[in-house]
Amino acid sequence: MTDSKKPRRKALSATSTKTWLQCPMKFRLLQVDGFKEPPSPATTRGTLVHAVLEDLFDLPALERTPQAAADMIGPKYDQTFAEDEQFLSMFDDEVLLDKWKEDVRALVRQYFAMENPTRLEPLAREEFIRVEINDGIALHGFVDRIDKAPNGALRIVDYKTGKSPKQRYIEDMLHQMRFYALLLAKSEFGLPARTQLVFLGDGRTLTMDPTPEQIQAFEHYLVQLWNDIEDAAHKRVFPPKKQVLCNWCGVQKLCPLYSTETPEVSEEGLQRLLEIKRSNIA
Repeated sequence: MTDSKKPRRKALSATSTKTWLQCPMKFRLLQVDGFKEPPSPATTRGTLVHAVLEDLFDLPALERTPQAAADMIGPKYDQTFAEDEQFLSMFDDEVLLDKWKEDVRALVRQYFAMENPTRLEPLAREEFIRVEINDGIALHGFVDRIDKAPNGALRIVDYKTGKSPKQRYIEDMLHQMRFYALLLAKSEFGLPARTQLVFLGDGRTLTMDPTPEQIQAFEHYLVQLWNDIEDAAHKRVFPPKKQVLCNWCGVQKLCPLYSTETPEVSEEGLQRLLEIKRSNIA
């Protein structure tokens, strides 16, 4: 295989690390064996809303109106989903599909109740950032939006199309916010002054103002988390974790708790996983 065709070295993401904490077996099926969770109305709705909000900022500031955003939804839908059979198969009839489309329109409208995009000029949108932390462990992720204040302070903004979490689930959201803050801190951008999750589902916003000490502690935490993943890979042991979330797991049919047809772990996938740490690369 030539270098131009060689797959990009794997890296930990906010999603993959949360998956590991949720269930090591699910992590293995997705990150090692390469299975994909099927699309859902929620995930596809999020994809379309994100696309509209990203493209909204291509317009001149004064043209970023609710009507302009609404006008983008139809063309974006046609481009992304209109002929996608897997997507269309989720809806038994046109009524359900129409409800899905109305939900998208409602979420886009909600955005304008939370921010005024005519007053914003993002420094970056859908920014892909890839860095290494201690021990040469690769991290990467896409950041929805990075804003820069006149004084140079940076703010990460991430759109969520669901509702804000209940108090007992706040820590899950903080994990993502710390991860993104660490990505920026290790990149040319530098440590952001604020990370902000915008929950369009109920119009609420969750913010965190990270300190260098907090992000350094989170980096150490990720190193330990990677050590656990690396140990599991060497032992080829990724135990399933039975929990309420199993009911929404897209790879449940492959899990040993629910099936006798769990595939053998992919040796190639294990090798690629281990290469997340630079010293493991042959």
